[in-house]
Amino acid sequence: MAKTAEVELAQLKTAVRYLAGLLNEGTLLNQFEPATREELAAILNLLVQKVEGLPAAIPENLVQATAVRAIVDAADQHSATEQDDRQDNLQRHMSQAETKASINCHTLGEWEKVEGSDNEYQATCRGCGGFVYVSHVDIYDLLLPDCERT
Repeated sequence: MAKTAEVELAQLKTAVRYLAGLLNEGTLLNQFEPATREELAAILNLLVQKVEGLPAAIPENLVQATAVRAIVDAADQHSATEQDDRQDNLQRHMSQAETKASINCHTLGEWEKVEGSDNEYQATCRGCGGFVYVSHVDIYDLLLPDCERT
């Protein structure tokens, strides 16, 4: 017995959504990096959403373009999320560096952007002239253990 297009579409959507859920959850596909699984799941979910909105009589090349658009949209969402994460990490590192400097009697000046970088800053101690460098990845503390005017 042949399936109707509606049944086949419903089954395909169920399978794609289930695969996206498995990718997000990760236990059956743990050989993939978590970020890769999440990106693939986002693409699959966007693809289902975009295909649901297509008109009935659309040429195959436009259906394929919809798949490309799902990939591009997922990449844009991932980039925005990564940028937010980098900014959060940068702010956390600045706060940690300021706290540690203060505990050791350093008085940091304003954070200055490192030339040529978007996510790297440094602050100089007003007392000893040492400095702290932070990025969204790490903190590089080049301050003396205790502030001593040089």
